[in-house]
Amino acid sequence: MSTCILMNMCMIYENNSNKVLVQDKIGSKWSGITFPGGHVDDGESIYESTVREVKEETGLTISRLEQVGIIHMDKPNSYEKRIIFLYKTSNFNGKIIAESNEGRVFWVDINKLKTMQLAPNMSEYLKLFLNNDMIEAYVTPNGNGKNNYIFY
Repeated sequence: MSTCILMNMCMIYENNSNKVLVQDKIGSKWSGITFPGGHVDDGESIYESTVREVKEETGLTISRLEQVGIIHMDKPNSYEKRIIFLYKTSNFNGKIIAESNEGRVFWVDINKLKTMQLAPNMSEYLKLFLNNDMIEAYVTPNGNGKNNYIFY
């Protein structure tokens, strides 16, 4: 039987500019430019976990999250499945923590994201964040160290 790990990620954007808040993750297999997010803890909803993770990693309190996608990912050579819930919001308040133990946090023009050193798979995740419709993606390893994506 597979173990299922629930995760989240949130794109925070400014309404009157092309800027999004990114995190330059360090010290993990998931290093590079990404959006804040993480694991869902026992006893909390997906929504609550997203608000908590963003607060921990950026210092911002977010609200009115819009779900933009779901990623289903099977980990190779294990019985582990990850389901990542993707959100976006322009509703935030607080002061940004410029750096945490997970990496530096800063605003960037969304059009420059693809030219930056993105975290693994982030270029594929951006397709879900930047689409106007709710999308699901099923991810499987292709055996060459890369992943196959099926979008629904």
